[in-house]
Amino acid sequence: MISAKIGFRNLARNRWRSGLTLGGIALSVAFMVWILGFMEGWMGEMVRGATAVETGQVQIHTVAFAEAPRAYRSFPLDSAMLDTIRSVGEVQAVTPRVRFYGLVGHEEKSQVAQILGVDPTLESRTTPVARGITEGRWLAETPPDYPAPREAVLGEGVARQLRVGEGDELVAFFEAADGSLGNDLLQVVGIVRTGNSMVDRSAVYLHLADAQFLGALDGEVHELVVKTDDLTRARETSRALAAVLGARTEMPEDAEEVPDEVKNALVVRPWQEILPSVSQMLTVSKQSYFMTYILIYLVAAVGILNTQRMSALERKREFGVLMAIGMRPRKMFRMIVTESLVLGSLGGILGTALGLVVTWYHSVAGLDLGLFTDKGGFTWMGVAFTGKIYAILSPTIIFQPVVVMVFVAFLAGLWPAVKSARIEPAPTIAGRT
Repeated sequence: MISAKIGFRNLARNRWRSGLTLGGIALSVAFMVWILGFMEGWMGEMVRGATAVETGQVQIHTVAFAEAPRAYRSFPLDSAMLDTIRSVGEVQAVTPRVRFYGLVGHEEKSQVAQILGVDPTLESRTTPVARGITEGRWLAETPPDYPAPREAVLGEGVARQLRVGEGDELVAFFEAADGSLGNDLLQVVGIVRTGNSMVDRSAVYLHLADAQFLGALDGEVHELVVKTDDLTRARETSRALAAVLGARTEMPEDAEEVPDEVKNALVVRPWQEILPSVSQMLTVSKQSYFMTYILIYLVAAVGILNTQRMSALERKREFGVLMAIGMRPRKMFRMIVTESLVLGSLGGILGTALGLVVTWYHSVAGLDLGLFTDKGGFTWMGVAFTGKIYAILSPTIIFQPVVVMVFVAFLAGLWPAVKSARIEPAPTIAGRT
């Protein structure tokens, strides 16, 4: 308590230097709090953008399809399986899909496309695709009766490449599961912008029943896409799903060489395994941000060290007198270190308070990405960033900068404290050192 009081008094005596250092620490910590919250929001938005449309947070396939997607590598699906998946606590929604690759076009142009058969209702609950319609409408709940053309919703890039819009007709060709050629007339009922540039350039959405009929799947599907509550717990959710389905959680080392019963077994995989490039990018990004944090804390440490060193030099005679009248070196050491801790703690608390205000504002109002580009948005890792990114507040963001700054202040105060504790009283009072 006495050391703390002395620390406050000495900081007040050197108020200009202490004030500048305190302000620098506070601004550094405030920036740290803001950048932590913003980067949490940025990375969360990138993962959501990469997983929400195409892969979901968890996917269920056969082992063979996960190893090498083929039209014939499907599995039967019934309502009981969907109910079992929904019974897992962290699952929000699930949707079945079939996936083919072929040509779509008209008499003038054609393009390779990814033809996705989806349940319109379940897909809209699981992914934001239906909310991305820019022209026309989403697929109807039930497909139109023959001989009406089959409904199709095109990705924005596909529609632009083929120069078609709502009401136009296309022809689709793709290899069916039985080796025949699936083909039929499609009518464009909508154009969608999903925010995932890879999907927008290739996706053609059909009714699940239509795609199964054209692809000779007879009620089977290629994959189940699962939406979960928490992106960060996708691995835990995948393990829980595998347990209730009796499925695998890992791919065999060589899926092509395993027995047929293993190839046909279901495997449940989280987005980290489906999109390893995104997962690795997040890891690299966090490591690169760590270097930025070190630089910021280093600047703060230099400020504290400079303040305490100059303060100790200016008070050398005072310290000499204190040592001469009986102050022990250990107590002198403790006093200087306490001053540094007081300076670091005050700066950390003030900076955290300021940073929380700014971060809270951006968590509510968001940060407009239009400030960084003249196009109103940009694409990174195949994910379109438009509009605003919202910062995220968490206990780590609140407490980490303060704790680290106190530790940095302690380290920065060690050298001045050791130098001051080793002074010789007589030469110091006489001004000979």
